[in-house]
Amino acid sequence: MNIVLLGIQGSGKGTQAEIMAKRYNLVIFEMGQVFRRLAEEDSKLGKKIKSIVEHGKLVPAKIVVQVLKDFLDKTAPDQPIIFDGVPRNQEQQRAFNLLMSRRKRHFRVVNIDIPEEETIKRLVKRMRHDDTPEIIRQRIRIFQKNTKPVIEKYRAKKLVTNINGDQSIEDVAAEIHRHLDSYFLKNHRN
Repeated sequence: MNIVLLGIQGSGKGTQAEIMAKRYNLVIFEMGQVFRRLAEEDSKLGKKIKSIVEHGKLVPAKIVVQVLKDFLDKTAPDQPIIFDGVPRNQEQQRAFNLLMSRRKRHFRVVNIDIPEEETIKRLVKRMRHDDTPEIIRQRIRIFQKNTKPVIEKYRAKKLVTNINGDQSIEDVAAEIHRHLDSYFLKNHRN
């Protein structure tokens, strides 16, 4: 089983992805990290991604799909993956669903939910070079407009486990484990 990890920036996705990866032997595909690495390259794609990321915008689905395909091609078909930060909009969702379906990779969605005020507080505290207050507000708007509908579509298919992210790292992890342990154990018995 694969995990799609969604939640607004600052919700603790990266931290929880690392905890889940260790517990369930998963490989992490973190879209933001991949894009930051590409943005540092002195290539046409790198420069394009750098410009998009610096303006707090979403990378086009075509690029997302290519990066995802490349990753899946290099990953063993039976290796479970945590997809952190993808899909972020409905266009990416359609492409992601198609890729996963063609490769017979089933997934659950873990949505880490935190209030907007907490998002701002956490992001201001971590302040990466691309985390200006204007960019943070822009990312919140993009999440509300683009990613919330993705979560709702998955929720309608009963694929979403909603997690309260406004608690300690340990409590968030424990809540995730309560939901996923039984699923992983159930699948191991089959």
